[in-house]
Amino acid sequence: MERGVLAEMIQQFEVTGVHLSMREQLMMIEVENDFAKATITPHGASVLSFVPKSGNASGQDLLWVSDAAVYTGEKPVRGGIPICWPWFGPSQEAGLPAHGFVRNRVWHLDSVRNLEAGVTEVILMLESDDASLAVWPHAFRLELKIEIGTELVMTLITHNLNDHDIEVTEAFHSYFTVSDAESIQVDGLVHSFCYDKLTNADPVEQTESLKITPPIDSVFIDQLAPIKIKDAQLQRNICIEKGNGRSAVVWNPGPEIIKGFADMPNDAWPTMLCVEAGNVLQNAVWIPSGEKHKFIMKLYAEDFH
Repeated sequence: MERGVLAEMIQQFEVTGVHLSMREQLMMIEVENDFAKATITPHGASVLSFVPKSGNASGQDLLWVSDAAVYTGEKPVRGGIPICWPWFGPSQEAGLPAHGFVRNRVWHLDSVRNLEAGVTEVILMLESDDASLAVWPHAFRLELKIEIGTELVMTLITHNLNDHDIEVTEAFHSYFTVSDAESIQVDGLVHSFCYDKLTNADPVEQTESLKITPPIDSVFIDQLAPIKIKDAQLQRNICIEKGNGRSAVVWNPGPEIIKGFADMPNDAWPTMLCVEAGNVLQNAVWIPSGEKHKFIMKLYAEDFH
């Protein structure tokens, strides 16, 4: 991005506590208010940082970004909260990227404003074009509303612009910072059905809190309860709530699988855990012609208990 273009955008979106900058080839939207700090990049509409200012999590980034992440625009940034859409996981067609294509597209920065009570709102947009229609032949408009306060609230709105219904799977692929993945407990998954993607075993009902033992790659279907990532060493829980979301995914590559990721240091796996909110597998969403679907994720920290 040319400096002149960046300067024009800074002037256009001049809002107290919001600054635009560049990190290598990617634009960054830096937000700070009385409640938290956050960093967002329009490349993939990814939130890369969320740092609360209160409680035991004060000053701690809840989100994890790899030290080897790439900021050239050639691939999604490894970490933060990438958006998986309109499919989750591998594509059914050979040669297409896993987790869809919108996490590697540059979204339009639509608006930035301060709301009542000091919350900051950032809205990014993406519409179908020739490039998207070549890999997914459906017209759409996506709107991502990000609210930064004591909570990080992300609302993804899918508009179906076709004369036919569409089916999508979707997820906020959140990477969280943890003290030690092997000491983490995840609550809120009981009564959902777990698909172990590493063993491809038949799904089983989750009957207790999940103790993380990497590697793990598990999808939880019909998961409706709030989720807590309990971290005794950091003395805080990360809480995840969903609106119109029926799935959760838990992923950590462990010491061997991580070696296949060029943008993740081999020793990084104990410091991160993906707990993803979404609608995947049997929880895919059908959107009628001309209608829209709203999917919401709320993140916040609470003191450990």
